[in-house]
Amino acid sequence: MKPPTRPGQGKIPEFSLDRHVAQAPTPADTPGAGENRISITTFFTQVVPVGSPAQLIYNADRMWAKVTLTLRTAGPVAVGQLDQLGPVGSGKGQELQTDVPLSFTIAKGNPLYVVASSVNSISVVIEPYPWLETITGLTTGMVRPAQAAVAAPPVARTGMFVPPSRPSKL
Repeated sequence: MKPPTRPGQGKIPEFSLDRHVAQAPTPADTPGAGENRISITTFFTQVVPVGSPAQLIYNADRMWAKVTLTLRTAGPVAVGQLDQLGPVGSGKGQELQTDVPLSFTIAKGNPLYVVASSVNSISVVIEPYPWLETITGLTTGMVRPAQAAVAAPPVARTGMFVPPSRPSKL
């Protein structure tokens, strides 16, 4: 019986579930896809009133990315994953220092917010980790069948195994 294959999802190609067959993913056939390019931008903060949601600086649309922020002006500026970061010195986020880069490795679905008490300029560099996306996809592909097996209803058993009795030695 031939082992089943896992269908491809997104950028992850189809692969066999046979553990005895060595496999390597095929190289991407579309060089320079948008999600694999480095994004370099300058973000200008706005003054956000206390109690209002913070500005979104990174929307977490990539599977995995390294986001590096560098404050170019005097500040003060705080960044974090909560949309209620204010006021700046409240300790709810990481404060940026002028000309000191701060990097975060962020998974998809974890946005990054910024709050400032004045208009500031922030250099934003977003570097994707396509290899980490592949690892995440492969791991998910292996975990989902195991989760399905655990979540499956128990199979009714009609009999019970009884080992043969041995004659006792007296």
